[in-house]
Amino acid sequence: MSTSYAVVVPAYNEAGNLTELCERIEKTFAEFGNRENFEILIVDDGSTDGTADLLQTLSADKPLVRFIRFRRNSGKSLALMAGFQHVDADIVVTLDGDLQDHPEEIPLLVEKLNEGFDLVTGWRQGRQDQTVRKIGSRIFNGTVRKATGLALHDLNCGFKAFRREVVASICLYGDYHRYIPVQAHLDGFRVTEAPVSNSARKYGVSKYRTFRYQGFFDLLSLLFIQKYGLRPLHFFGVVAGAIILPSLLMLGWFAYQQILYWTGHGEQYLVLNRPLFAASLTALMVGVVIMLTGFVCDFILHHQIRDRISAIIGSRTEDPPSRRRN
Repeated sequence: MSTSYAVVVPAYNEAGNLTELCERIEKTFAEFGNRENFEILIVDDGSTDGTADLLQTLSADKPLVRFIRFRRNSGKSLALMAGFQHVDADIVVTLDGDLQDHPEEIPLLVEKLNEGFDLVTGWRQGRQDQTVRKIGSRIFNGTVRKATGLALHDLNCGFKAFRREVVASICLYGDYHRYIPVQAHLDGFRVTEAPVSNSARKYGVSKYRTFRYQGFFDLLSLLFIQKYGLRPLHFFGVVAGAIILPSLLMLGWFAYQQILYWTGHGEQYLVLNRPLFAASLTALMVGVVIMLTGFVCDFILHHQIRDRISAIIGSRTEDPPSRRRN
């Protein structure tokens, strides 16, 4: 059985590029020997430049071209997520709609996958971007490399090839598209990179700012979910304990002093009007709320864990006939 391919293209105001991009993808697969066994899915992220009309024409003229259109601009992560949910191929390729990446190099990424990897991301050579953007990218890649141990040079390249299992595993929202290789790596997939060419944009303008500090918070969120996503009470319990235990010690001390006041040892032992007493009570309540949050997360996880088991299984032997369900 031959391998099936899907090319997912997130696009926002790329009407000037999409026709040429589709033609070059079709030519690449024809030369690759897969003229009929692939599809192109363009996800229009709420474009306002005529992309919608162009996609209607392309899909009518080219049977292998499909599209999804968002009602409003929702970001690249959701565009990719929608694309992944609407393709069913053995290998999924993503590239941006700006023609800076070369679809002619799709076979290079696929060849790398065939070496045993699950995800191959492009490493742009001769990158056609402003110097400031290049510096920002190097800082970003270095930070992620230190935080995750994934040694890649160009995490943010949109030109990638995935096996089906990776596409089914990752979850994208916010700016998580920048961390797709990190997600795959943390989920236990084999990730590598391959040098790819990069050209200057022909039409339109870049949709991204040079420095995007919000990505730092996405990285923290990703690392937190990876470490505590399956054991939330281990996090919330530690935080709650660090608050509850000192507050209980303080309240115990205040209770002792209040007993001294009740037994006639003097007004100086009255604690009800002390700010530190109120602060200790507040800290105790905050700690209890945090602990209850952990219990609620564990309760939700308890009812969802059966559905998540398949996401962490890489391979297995077939069940014996006696255990198979009819």
